Amino acid sequence: MKFIALAMLVMLATSQEFVEFYSAFSNADVGQLDGWTIQGQLAKAQADNFFTCSDAAVLGGPKAFGKGAIVTRQFQLPPHFQIKVQVEVWKFDAWDTQRQFFYLDNYLWETMWTGSDGTKRCATPAGGNVNSFSVDQTITHNHAALFIAFASSADKAADKMSWGIRKLKLSYLPCPAECGTCLGPDAIVCQMWVPVSSSWIKNVDADGWIAKGSQTAIKSSTCAGIPIIGGPGNFGNNVSIQKIFDKLVPHYRIKVIAQFWKIDNWDNDNAVLSIDNQEKWKQNVAQVEDKEYFICDKISPGGVDGTEKVINVNFETPHNYGAALVKWTSTIKKSSKQASWGIRQFQLYVAQCSSNCATCTGPSVEDCTACVSPYVLLDPEDGNGSGCVLKGDWVEFTSEFQGAGWTANADWKVADGKNGPDFTSQCGEFKFFGGFDKTGKDAKITRKFNLPPHKRIRISFEAWKIDNWNGEDYFVKVDGLNVWQRTFGFGDPGLADICGGDGFENYAIVDFVIGHETPTLDLLISTTIGKSNDNASFALKGFKLYYEKPDACATLYTECNYTGKSFNMCEDLPNFQLAKYPSKIKSIQVPAGAKVILFDEMDYNGKTIEYTENQKCIEEYQYKFLQTNSQSYVLTANN
Repeated sequence: MKFIALAMLVMLATSQEFVEFYSAFSNADVGQLDGWTIQGQLAKAQADNFFTCSDAAVLGGPKAFGKGAIVTRQFQLPPHFQIKVQVEVWKFDAWDTQRQFFYLDNYLWETMWTGSDGTKRCATPAGGNVNSFSVDQTITHNHAALFIAFASSADKAADKMSWGIRKLKLSYLPCPAECGTCLGPDAIVCQMWVPVSSSWIKNVDADGWIAKGSQTAIKSSTCAGIPIIGGPGNFGNNVSIQKIFDKLVPHYRIKVIAQFWKIDNWDNDNAVLSIDNQEKWKQNVAQVEDKEYFICDKISPGGVDGTEKVINVNFETPHNYGAALVKWTSTIKKSSKQASWGIRQFQLYVAQCSSNCATCTGPSVEDCTACVSPYVLLDPEDGNGSGCVLKGDWVEFTSEFQGAGWTANADWKVADGKNGPDFTSQCGEFKFFGGFDKTGKDAKITRKFNLPPHKRIRISFEAWKIDNWNGEDYFVKVDGLNVWQRTFGFGDPGLADICGGDGFENYAIVDFVIGHETPTLDLLISTTIGKSNDNASFALKGFKLYYEKPDACATLYTECNYTGKSFNMCEDLPNFQLAKYPSKIKSIQVPAGAKVILFDEMDYNGKTIEYTENQKCIEEYQYKFLQTNSQSYVLTANN
């Protein structure tokens, strides 16, 4: 029964549908080789990279793939947690316990062939047996890119010993739509992770990283057609690279996802990751390890023919500082021509606190330990809930761009946009105001609001970045003042490529409160992107504007008819004279719905008189005290 229960759990966990993202090599079309790097092949012409055996077109075979041949490619992927590879592997002629294998990042699949394996299914140059079988493997994987390499340990030329592949299909299991990274299908355990930055997924450049030690420049190399930072001749003994990531959102954990490449002859050395100068992750690599193969070419002069190992890093640790120093290094003691290392697919995430929380111990509102101003932390023991709340009497003035069925208010204007006058766009399942091929370089989204009396305003919406930003800013201005700003791109991993052109989309939650009392509000939303609209653009959705009602203050005057000096009384004041207000009050304006209560003794004692409307001229009292209770204004006076 235990085995049956376990099998049922596995079925439930994997019931989600795989999404196919690549398939090839079911025929001999050379166009399928686009994007692939082939090294060490015997073939001189592209067509010779295919071999037909009993009507089956095989990539490789006796005219192409033998000793030293390696076939590689890199794929970029949306957030996911599993990869499935399906492929036919083929061997031709006289093998003698050599291995055919492929890498999916750090996952290695391999098989051993002998000369007797298979049958004479088709004619080959060496006249040996041919064998094949189908591979169907699923692996855990959540990196933003996938490196795949097909190779072998064949020790003869392809016309004597060769291999090939056929009917390659790659699929993934996607993360929940709410998550930028995940380890499974449950959104609850991944939606708190917010992407901070990424490097070396599409491009291989310095990207703000600094090298220290025996190498002070960030250099890259190519290994089996795959670019990596560092590598042979670059990162050897006494080299580290580091970068400071600042302006982190309030968070309680930090996650690093990356791929560390061990290259050539290590000798029980360690790959090391430090955060804030504390060693957080370390992996030892022995002098000789199983399942290592030659992937990278040796460099000349002075290079060695060592083996390579790909190490996938997926590490997280508690962290709540506003900045993080991330550092990579190794303990190797040899020169970079004999032993080296490199990095690919770096991604940094933080697990964010709940909304408007400044510090926390976890993702829920109950885990909040301090709030960002002007929000106030509730005490659960008071029975009023928990988390951060905004005190005051707030009114929702407008709610727009919600859901999918909305129509934009004509008061929203777009300057320097493209393809108007309809500036709405569709991005996957989302409807945006602005977006791809609509609002890009120089575009400005504006709106003027006419507001009732108020003292503060709150604006919230989703600010979306679309496609290829490069360290540009998304900003919001109110009445000409910059009130919110967020930098996108330049290593921003994004969530997924769900619309637009060739680039990932991402968004940030805009939610700010500012003091504001004027009857009109001029809103401007724009960016600093410098690319055309089909290369980088911006949008918004889920817009809300709130205002806080002004305090219902009683206004007191030193003369009748609401003249003379005046002052507002909006809060409790037990001693009128100590507050240094005028002791003689002749008229009072009472707010609608409020009540002014006058006392003839201090501390709100003695006889009282109540006013529920304006008092144009008062001769009887000299006021000394004032108290406010909710909507009642309590003044203390003597005769």
